[in-house]
Amino acid sequence: MNRIWWTWDLRMRWHWGFCRSHESFVANYKTLLDAAHRYSVEAVVIWGFLRDEHGGIDAAKEVREHAEKRGVRILPGFGVDDYGGAYYEGSSRYALDNYLTEHPEAQAVDKNGNPATHLWPPMDTKARKKACPSDGKVLDYYRESLEWLLREFDLDGFQIEQGDSGLCYCDRCRERQQITHLGERTSVSDGARRIGAVVKPFLEKQDDLLIVSETYLGMSKEELETIASALPDYPEGITLSWQLYDDGRMKVDEGVKSPRPHGVAALRTNSDVFYGVREDGKNIAEALRRSKAAGLDWTYIYGEHPDDRPVVRDNYEAWYRHSV
Repeated sequence: MNRIWWTWDLRMRWHWGFCRSHESFVANYKTLLDAAHRYSVEAVVIWGFLRDEHGGIDAAKEVREHAEKRGVRILPGFGVDDYGGAYYEGSSRYALDNYLTEHPEAQAVDKNGNPATHLWPPMDTKARKKACPSDGKVLDYYRESLEWLLREFDLDGFQIEQGDSGLCYCDRCRERQQITHLGERTSVSDGARRIGAVVKPFLEKQDDLLIVSETYLGMSKEELETIASALPDYPEGITLSWQLYDDGRMKVDEGVKSPRPHGVAALRTNSDVFYGVREDGKNIAEALRRSKAAGLDWTYIYGEHPDDRPVVRDNYEAWYRHSV
């Protein structure tokens, strides 16, 4: 299996500073990239790749150039309707917050009819604005933003998510038939429809782009049935990511098969999300065994903690060993 480390900028612990400055952002990711070859990591996902707080474009280019020297691909996180768009936080026109400030009619609303926002990670200082999944005009803005991102950093891939932070409750969204998951946290149908509409033109131009798209689903028979009718909205060139292990819980059934020839087994362990790291080698091994049997050819694990701690190093080594 091909290997990815998945990271949030503000949770990084490879160096000091949690990426709160240009220096700490670059130092964190350079140190991580230097370690990546030890575990044959092909790519690193960076959510919060672009923030004015930690150097914006200049700092991101330093990280991108260092990754190229180490033979590792950088996959910036790109948010559709949430998670900041192309530029997570700052004055750039490619920051979704700024678009929604100029176009308030495109902002999602919560159950009380108030403009919807989302604060993540928890240590962030400001919530991001969310766009309405029924708004069609913002799709052109996403395509423009993505074209800029790929060109500015000479990228051959990215990760894209539509948002797992709650639905929009405007009249248009209430009237649409949706396939929901996790209660009212995410719309499976909106994710497929919106992401498909954004990335299709790029795959038509460059069919070797690595586009990792989060489904927010595991691979139980029930969850595969949930997404089945929405799958055609994803272009064939997208590599779908499935959350198959979640801090002690296996989320892939024995005997299931991936509905696409390529896919990512997301192992949600080794992260601050779950209050730090724990010895998890046996679960990692079992999750990867099931993932291989399902036909998946990529895997990611959180890469935010350094391997100078024995428990973290053991998790990375188990992940590498059982993904080979």
